[in-house]
Amino acid sequence: MERAGDFRKILIAAAGEMGLPMTDGQIALLEAYRETLLLWSARMNLISLQSELDLPVRHFIDSLTLLPYLPAGPGTLLDIGSGAGFPAIPVKIFRQDLHVTLLEASRKKCSFLKEVIRRLGLREIPVLNCRLEELLKKDLKPTFDVIVSRATLKLPELLRGGLPLLKPGGVLAAMKGPGLEAEAAALESLNVKYRIVGSHPFSLPLTGDHRHILLVDKPS
Repeated sequence: MERAGDFRKILIAAAGEMGLPMTDGQIALLEAYRETLLLWSARMNLISLQSELDLPVRHFIDSLTLLPYLPAGPGTLLDIGSGAGFPAIPVKIFRQDLHVTLLEASRKKCSFLKEVIRRLGLREIPVLNCRLEELLKKDLKPTFDVIVSRATLKLPELLRGGLPLLKPGGVLAAMKGPGLEAEAAALESLNVKYRIVGSHPFSLPLTGDHRHILLVDKPS
């Protein structure tokens, strides 16, 4: 596991490579997030960490790759399957004008998420302890400007469950690793109206890991 100083150096180097400016305040919040995550991971299975690059690059920086595809100005974002808080909490740190909702089925992970939010002093970031299908049963109106899921649901399931909650003019962002082509092929049999409005493959800084952000909206 990387030391705190190493974490900071790796984080700043990776952010610089991708052209992402970070303030001292944002770095401090990410460091506090890291400390809480490591503390809770000693008691419960939150994420697997095998390399000193995992947390700063494969989780924090990977989450922040979503930033260029978010609309400007205040809005609402739903993170489906938040887990340990990626990408929603790093995104919230950099976009505090967004009202961010974390959807997570595990009660223990929800407790962790609430503790991170409390420690970081974040506002307008509620945690919902339920599954996506349970949320859909509440017959909510389309509520969110942005819906995101990071490697949690397969594309057909994500579009089937996420699009009904998306406002007109909003965007759904699927954050994926390798294997997107197979998931995309399964969309051909999906009985849901959707439109792919962006497809952005890239490599993470320092690791070279392949990632893909697929942007989808609802045709009018």
